[in-house]
Amino acid sequence: MALVFARLKLHLLRNGFRSRQRLVMFVLAAVAAGWIAIAGFSLLASFRTRPDEARDATTVLFASVALGWTLLPVLGFGTDETLDPQRLWLLPLSRPRLVGGLLVASLVGIAPVATLAALSGAMVALPHAAVEAVFVAVGVVGTLLLGVVASRALVTVLTPLLRSRRGRDVMIVAVAILAVAPQALRFIGPHTSGSLTRRTLADAARTVRWTPFALGGTVATDGSRGRYGVALLAAVALAALIAALLWVWSATLERASTAADTPSSRAQQPARSRPALALFPRYTPWLPHDRAGAVAAKDLRYLARDPRRRAALISALAFPVVLLVSAVGKGSAGPATTLFGLVATLPASQLSINQFGLDGEAFWANVVSGDAPAADLAGKNLANALFVTPFVMVASLVFAAVSGGWSYLPLTFGLLPAALGVVLGAGNVTSVLAPYALPDKRNPTAANTGQGCIAGFTSLACMAAEALVLAPPAIVVAVSLATLPLAAATLVSIAVADAYGAAVWLAGRRIAARNAAHRLPEILAAVSPKHAA
Repeated sequence: MALVFARLKLHLLRNGFRSRQRLVMFVLAAVAAGWIAIAGFSLLASFRTRPDEARDATTVLFASVALGWTLLPVLGFGTDETLDPQRLWLLPLSRPRLVGGLLVASLVGIAPVATLAALSGAMVALPHAAVEAVFVAVGVVGTLLLGVVASRALVTVLTPLLRSRRGRDVMIVAVAILAVAPQALRFIGPHTSGSLTRRTLADAARTVRWTPFALGGTVATDGSRGRYGVALLAAVALAALIAALLWVWSATLERASTAADTPSSRAQQPARSRPALALFPRYTPWLPHDRAGAVAAKDLRYLARDPRRRAALISALAFPVVLLVSAVGKGSAGPATTLFGLVATLPASQLSINQFGLDGEAFWANVVSGDAPAADLAGKNLANALFVTPFVMVASLVFAAVSGGWSYLPLTFGLLPAALGVVLGAGNVTSVLAPYALPDKRNPTAANTGQGCIAGFTSLACMAAEALVLAPPAIVVAVSLATLPLAAATLVSIAVADAYGAAVWLAGRRIAARNAAHRLPEILAAVSPKHAA
């Protein structure tokens, strides 16, 4: 049965290649995953002449990989509905066979292969003979299995919470705090010279050594030392943990797949008692009363209600704080640090890369209401800009207050339209040329970390392309600040960068609208949740 599930997953992936957009996304994801695999493998292999450091690096990397596999699917970054348990529930399959098949299917995809390749660097880094090689291999495979099983068990257990809109908001805030916590701990903890000194690596390895996430690393490192008893004990503990998580996953899978969603308090109100809501929010009376304004008003309401869209808050909150804490911790928070506030434009990138995918099947209303993709894109861009601008301004004010760079605040605010123009212009093109469906968040059990990483890797590739497009104005700003007085550099930089950003946005919207005008039905089919593979 496990082989049947694996073949089914491969067939689904192969059939997806019939779509040019999915093929491009798969290639981009494969390139990004290959880069990550090579980076992880090379990192471990670089310690092959230093056995002690190799063991510490193996322990830390194995623990980090297992922790990442466990937590990231909760955010939906690894969603995949190719093997949704709800679609298989009517088949005559026992729970052990269903769980076993889903586990094997979860191991088929880009992310598991890349993870296995990255962790295999331990085979090169750790000195071993024949017996030791077996323990290292067990540690590598065990870490991958632990990450996959832990992610599935955690998502299934949290299904009642993840089905609730408020629960998903809590998860967003919690993960944002987790993202900032390592930098905060580094800031308040003892400082060391160097990003990865021998002492800090040893301290980190000693801290995580016997945590559940590092058991695979413990098996590999103690096995390579010839400490077979300790390695065998760690292997038994790892196997017991995986078995326990499989039991939890199996026990909660039926409940998660059959339990009804809990209606919200607003949904429980009688229809007559609910006040009628106007399309245009009261706080945006200045929005144009045309198609673009209506789309902007609709997206603003979605931004306030849809957890998938509000997930962009993670980047808006975490990225600037991490940069600020890092700069302050290193003592390099000069006045120019205020410009780091522009990093908060990253949420606009995430929201604009797949704008029609966020609408899903509701995009049919745009298709039947007339061929006006330029107005639709303008409205979506306006809503995203209104959503992101306050975060950039707040982040810039915080940076200026901490670094004393108040003189750089006009430059930061002046460069914001340029950054948004590039991000939104590039996002318009990708939204039309490579749209993809997002899974239905009402069914969190469909989160499968095997192949859903394609969307995440595609987003990373698009962000890298946007960084390249942003390079010319960034060079102009850097040269102006280095050769001109601050006031003159501010005027020159704002004039050049904003003109460049406006040109990129207009060109991106024009290209996207011209291509969308002839393929609106294809876009609608591509963003339909039934295609969220």
